[in-house]
Amino acid sequence: MNTLSIRTALSEAWSHFERRGWYLFGLTAAVIGLSVLVAGDAVAAALAYILFGGYITLLLKHARHESVVFDDVFDIDRRWIYFAFGSLIKGVLVFLGLLLFIVPGVYLAIRWMFSGLYIIDHGMRPLEALKASSELTEGHRLKLFWFTLVATLLTLLSVLFFVVGLFVAVAVINLTVIMLFWKLQELQYKKSIDEI
Repeated sequence: MNTLSIRTALSEAWSHFERRGWYLFGLTAAVIGLSVLVAGDAVAAALAYILFGGYITLLLKHARHESVVFDDVFDIDRRWIYFAFGSLIKGVLVFLGLLLFIVPGVYLAIRWMFSGLYIIDHGMRPLEALKASSELTEGHRLKLFWFTLVATLLTLLSVLFFVVGLFVAVAVINLTVIMLFWKLQELQYKKSIDEI
């Protein structure tokens, strides 16, 4: 398939989740729980970013069918600093955009939604990752906007009906973002080959 399909990405993400559902459920619950525990100040926010970066590292390994253990959450080396700093830059700019009548913030959030994955998966520096994510999402931002709406709705429903469903929703949504990231890179590569 040479187009971006949100439905396909969600389906693939669910398949990856089902392979080790209870493990990923517990892992997600632990990461969310630890993030809540360390919440409170700037240092705690940096720790939460680092923890989330480790979580994404583990999901990437799982999606690649590699062996994963909980300790992988703490195994992203120097990328910890890049990921925390990149998340902070993106967060501040998106927040400022949201203050400017919401739309600019939503646009920036979608444009830069893969910057963290570029840092973790490719070892890029924050500004380099923001630029790469901008290029990757070009031409696909409307579909990614609809995905963001669906993801938000799923998260809200999981909290409203069954709070434990939040852990499933968070895992599946993050796996879906990984599937979209890989698919967009594949499409970008094919486009570059076609232009030669």
